[in-house]
Amino acid sequence: MKHIKRNVRSSLFALLGLFLILTGYYFYNLFVYSDRWFSDPNNTRIKIDMDNPSILPGNLQDRNQNVLVETKSTIRKDGKTTYYRSYRDNCRYAAHVIGSKRYGIGAEALYIRYLLGYNNNLFERIYQKAFLDQEVGNNVILTIDMQLQKYINEVMGSRKGSVVLMDPRSGEILAMVSLPSFNPAQETEEPGEESLLNKASYGRYPPGSIMKVVTAAAALESGKDISRDTLDCKGSTDIGGITINCYGQEAHGMVDLPRAMEVSCNAYFANLSLDMGWKQLRETGEKFGFNKNFLFSDIKTVKSQLPLTRDTSRKELAWSGVGQGKVLVSPLHVALITSSVANGGEVPDPKLIHGIQTRNGNIRYLPSHGTLSTPVSPETAKKLTDMMVQVVENGTGRNARTTGMIIAGKTGTAETKEDQSPHSWFMGFAPADNPTLAIAVVLENAGTGGAKAATVAGKILRKAIRLGY
Repeated sequence: MKHIKRNVRSSLFALLGLFLILTGYYFYNLFVYSDRWFSDPNNTRIKIDMDNPSILPGNLQDRNQNVLVETKSTIRKDGKTTYYRSYRDNCRYAAHVIGSKRYGIGAEALYIRYLLGYNNNLFERIYQKAFLDQEVGNNVILTIDMQLQKYINEVMGSRKGSVVLMDPRSGEILAMVSLPSFNPAQETEEPGEESLLNKASYGRYPPGSIMKVVTAAAALESGKDISRDTLDCKGSTDIGGITINCYGQEAHGMVDLPRAMEVSCNAYFANLSLDMGWKQLRETGEKFGFNKNFLFSDIKTVKSQLPLTRDTSRKELAWSGVGQGKVLVSPLHVALITSSVANGGEVPDPKLIHGIQTRNGNIRYLPSHGTLSTPVSPETAKKLTDMMVQVVENGTGRNARTTGMIIAGKTGTAETKEDQSPHSWFMGFAPADNPTLAIAVVLENAGTGGAKAATVAGKILRKAIRLGY
């Protein structure tokens, strides 16, 4: 009898434990994913009948409160009033940020909770239902500046790729451009699949030599004294039968870490990766956000990839350290990495919502979300900054230089398919001594990072400074 009671008691505790685990899992998902579930285009609660809407969606505005999207009305031939979302023509410069209800993407879909006023308190919602002929939602003020969006589109021209410009201190995204794009204002336009993809947050590219910033950070954080580690670069290196070529097989001569960063020496960083091992490189990479699903409140993005394990070959590890192999990143993630160096080692939590404006015109500016992680110490961040300044002043990033302002940066030339030109990368921040801007630029199949992406980045940073950022 005692044996039966003991088994029953054990079973009850086991069931109770499973119930508590299930309850905890439910509330975790509800807390983390609720906004995303709500904004899902398949959610019937947010499907708006524009002929007879129960709530009129609010406007979308840029950070300077220029209206980008608004709800307008028109009278049909039968005398009935119908409503529609009106997209200003300049929306084409920020199509992937603004999005479209037609395609269920961008702010139009992700921020529907605010646009329909579901974030209002209970008293406001009761008041609207009781006293207003037509309920209205709130206006969403985005962090982007349409002057910058337009300028970046013009600078990129017909090139494919992406640019992310942000304030590293607050995480506010000042511009996010993805090309090719589409025009939300053109109802009859049928954009291709590539045009609908926001490459800034969903594009994944081999990083090329911009990865050397992460590799250098891993070495500096390892605790080993690498200040005396040097290599006589002859344009390539043989590591146990593995040949690693520098770009164009350029011989860099005797290099240490700062010099290797300045001239972007593959041979040095390949040796450095093998010396510190896969574990150190992966751990530091993951502190920067690799291999993690980002759950940002304002933005949906893809996971970057740094697939290193104990089974990783020496060849794969060597190439991973120079940003090739199986390493993949999104431009948004690169902007966060360079922001962390600018921030003294702290990765900011990115944001695209600047504030919410209620029907009364009151604006509640949303505070920054704080720090996402701290992958490196302030001392390491300072050393990386010094090296990145030399990249722009004397190294591969010289085309980003500008008079009267010191820029810290790193170029990348990411090899793709054998019959295609490499992707051109630049990551950096400015002013280097007091950063207010962080940038990531990728131009698809455009050539070297120093020749193309650095030039584009320099122009954008200069424009942003002129606008007061």
